[in-house]
Amino acid sequence: MADTTPDVRPVRPPEGRYGRRDEKQARTRGKRVYYVTVALVVALVAAIGYKYASGQSVNGELQTFQVISDHEVRITLQVSKPSDQAASCTVRSRDANGDEVGRVSVSIPKGSGDAQTTVLLKTTARGTTGELVGCS
Repeated sequence: MADTTPDVRPVRPPEGRYGRRDEKQARTRGKRVYYVTVALVVALVAAIGYKYASGQSVNGELQTFQVISDHEVRITLQVSKPSDQAASCTVRSRDANGDEVGRVSVSIPKGSGDAQTTVLLKTTARGTTGELVGCS
């Protein structure tokens, strides 16, 4: 009697049709490395942003300004800071054309947490504004 058992061989896709198995693994590994790298960069940017936003312990606010003369502007600031920390705030004045005509940095010593300070800013021409540039 003749052997009627079918010849059972593993079914494989045609050679070269779907790429080699090790190429697929390399592509998958490359994607994983890419996604992990992107996630780490996003986490780093978020951490730096959080540290920057939460690290601003000195806040200043312009209360008033008054043009005294062609060469003086009085600027009043309200500064909030930790009482054990000194601070520095920069103010400036601009003329009608928007050109800066005076700038000065003011030191706020250690002591109370909130401080109100008035600055008499000398200008090179008539200032029309009093501005708080920033505090640190």
